[in-house]
Amino acid sequence: MFKSKKSIAAIAITIGLASGIGMTAPASTSADSNVLLASVDWVKSQLSPINSRISQLEQTVQSQQSQINQLKDQIADGSTGPGDTTPSLPSAVYTTNNNVTIHSGATRQYRVIATKPFGSALKVIDKHTTSIGVWYRVELSSTLKGWVFSGDTSTTKPTNTVPTQVVTKSDVHLRAGATTSYSIKTTLSGGTTLKYIQSFKNSLGETWYNVETSNGDRGWIISSLAEVR
Repeated sequence: MFKSKKSIAAIAITIGLASGIGMTAPASTSADSNVLLASVDWVKSQLSPINSRISQLEQTVQSQQSQINQLKDQIADGSTGPGDTTPSLPSAVYTTNNNVTIHSGATRQYRVIATKPFGSALKVIDKHTTSIGVWYRVELSSTLKGWVFSGDTSTTKPTNTVPTQVVTKSDVHLRAGATTSYSIKTTLSGGTTLKYIQSFKNSLGETWYNVETSNGDRGWIISSLAEVR
């Protein structure tokens, strides 16, 4: 009978603490009081690690919220993280060749929807990276948009309205015609300045520059290895 009373008392105090209802231990024997005190100590011992865990979770949530806020700020600034080195999307690009073609998709195999002369400004609205380089999606009008190859453009506005020079970016072959099937007349080193004559786009979609060397020798070099100025 005494054992039953102790069990009932322990259950009663546990329920009272869990529910938040204040309880007053009934007057009883010293043994009953000891049981009640032991029950309270046990409940406290169980709650202590729970409270510690809750505190840890709150700190974790605060840390994660801080990281989320930082990511939001980075997205708003147009970056992806502390080590982000990706260049931001330019607001406009300028054609660096004559007869630069604007395509319906991000390769030269897509239909040509417009042709722009040297120095034309194009509003950039998107970009796409392919195996041969970056393509910019440009807005030609409110209803017409297309893609231009970055190799035919520059983010810097040209100072001249008509190109006069071609500067090689690396070693390049000067050929007798505007495809690689033509014979090599000479090899020009990177940084060589040439006189610009004209541009030509062959059946493969490649743009070639007709140039003249300082000794008067004329030929063709591929545009990807040179820059018109």
